[in-house]
This record gives sequence, structure tokens and C-alpha cells, in this order.
Amino acid sequence: MRGWFGIALYEPKIDANLGGVVRSAHAFGADFVAVIGQRYQRVSSDTTKAHRSLPVLYFRDWQMFSEVMTHYPIITVERGAGIALQKFSHPQQAIYVFGGEDRTLPVRGDSAIHLETKYCLNLASCASIVMYAHTAQAGQAQAKDPAVLVHMAAG
Repeated sequence: MRGWFGIALYEPKIDANLGGVVRSAHAFGADFVAVIGQRYQRVSSDTTKAHRSLPVLYFRDWQMFSEVMTHYPIITVERGAGIALQKFSHPQQAIYVFGGEDRTLPVRGDSAIHLETKYCLNLASCASIVMYAHTAQAGQAQAKDPAVLVHMAAG
């Protein structure tokens, strides 16, 4: 798979969701998890101890995060904002930013996406769905690459 992706959590409220996101990020092949405004501490929901294999970066606030990540595409994920996930064309490089469980994101990225649901999802569930969509679309793009098809046929 070409490219990379990271997950950023803006002021997450519930520690168990942090562990779930880190575990899913490790499972889906994310390159890092960033926590903005709250320190990540190992929690029981990170049952695979993914924090040992996946960098978890801490940023004091949005300003610090955006200064460090200024050259990378930031995609905010917010209920009812932006393009529906199933219609979104994922870039090869992306940082997906999710807000805390009890409020909307007060920041904007380069793009915005949402999941079409009746009501809000758990933060870890929402992040997992977006990671799945990103990796599934990247896999389809890779399968259509002629160089990959030639390699597959030769193998």
C-alpha cells in the first residue's frame, strides 16, 4: 500500500476510547495516533498493547498540532459536516481528526467528512470505520495499479 495515514483525537473525553482507537489504528496499519490536548495513558481497552508498536504523539493544543502538521492533509470527521464517508476519495497521505465525545470540533482541516448515522457514534467505533474505509479504498487503488497486477501475475 502506498502512502500513510494517522489518527488524531482532539480533546478526547473517555480514556477507554483512546485505548480502542490505538488498538484499531495498530490493526488497520495506521502510522501514528496523535492526542491533542490530553495525554494518552495506557488503558485496559488497549488489550494488544499497541502503544508499544505504534507511536502515540502528544500535542498540547491545536496550534501546536497544526504547526507541526502544517504540510500534511488534515481531514476532520464530524457528524453532518463535509462529504459522506462512502463518497469520499481518500488521499494517499492523510491525518484524520476526531473530536471529543461530548462536543463538536472547534477546528477545521483541509477536508471534512462524516458518517451517515441516525445519531453520534462512540469515538473508537467511528475512528475504526474511517480507518477501514481508508485501507479498503487504498487496497482497491493498489489492486488497479498495473505494476501490482503484473507482479501478481508473475508471482
